[in-house]
Amino acid sequence: MTMRNLDSLIRKLNRLGGDKAPLVRGIKKATIKVQGDAKQLAAVGETGQLRNSIKEETKETTTGAQGRVYTNAEHAPYVEFGTGQRGEASPSPPKSPDDLYYRQDWVGMEAQPYMYPAAKQNEKIVPKIVGDEIRKELRSLRGRR
Repeated sequence: MTMRNLDSLIRKLNRLGGDKAPLVRGIKKATIKVQGDAKQLAAVGETGQLRNSIKEETKETTTGAQGRVYTNAEHAPYVEFGTGQRGEASPSPPKSPDDLYYRQDWVGMEAQPYMYPAAKQNEKIVPKIVGDEIRKELRSLRGRR
């Protein structure tokens, strides 16, 4: 997910002597929100391994900050995208960008998406969360002048 029009807020922040901290805080809050939604949407097996494997991280970059929500569970893409004939026939989410092989000699299971819907349902909320953090910092910096 890429956010537009943040450049002008960042420029204002820099002009007023601010740093990347509010951007990092905003992205951290946003990734936590997406992570929580992905965990709510994830299929729950007997152990809850998939749900518990969904992590988030935020890091500062040279141009700003970056957040990601991810899982390292080996079975995660198979749950998200489905397997076999049923997986290939599943209408959503979009098919795996990694060319997940759908064996045609196996019925398999339908996709049970959780990451894609979590990102999709937050695509308007994430920029608002980040923008709010930057605006708070701008108000704070203006008050110091």
